[in-house]
Amino acid sequence: MLALQAKEDSFPFASKFIPIHPNIRVVLGSQETSSGQTAGSRNATSTNGWFAALPPRNGQGPLVSPIPLSPNHAEIWSRNGQIYVRDLESAFGTYVNGIRVNGTVALKNNDTLCLGAKIVRNANTPAYVTDEHLRPIVAKVTCLGVPSRPNN
Repeated sequence: MLALQAKEDSFPFASKFIPIHPNIRVVLGSQETSSGQTAGSRNATSTNGWFAALPPRNGQGPLVSPIPLSPNHAEIWSRNGQIYVRDLESAFGTYVNGIRVNGTVALKNNDTLCLGAKIVRNANTPAYVTDEHLRPIVAKVTCLGVPSRPNN
């Protein structure tokens, strides 16, 4: 099982406890797959890889997912007792401990997993988008049931 807990600079999300089965990949991404679908088609729960959208600043209009998070952002899986992450060619990247993921990276306890990069508000940012919507998913990683590895 992989536990993800939001860190201070993260788009807010409820802690996740995602079951990881050997050689079965779990996609991490926004709960909406496109602007034409409803959020319920990929409903975020505490046990899956979807991250829920938040209401806009004024409460009027559609829910807004974290903008740096792609619908299919990254994937995680377990092999030989180790949990791995791989970016799925997301627009804003996937990072482990501040290093961009290129290929496959093994996760260990207390790693920081970042899905996306912070976006700076500019003149083209819609008014209903909050500063929280511009933040990536930043999570503390805990690998439950996986042997710990020493920090290298």
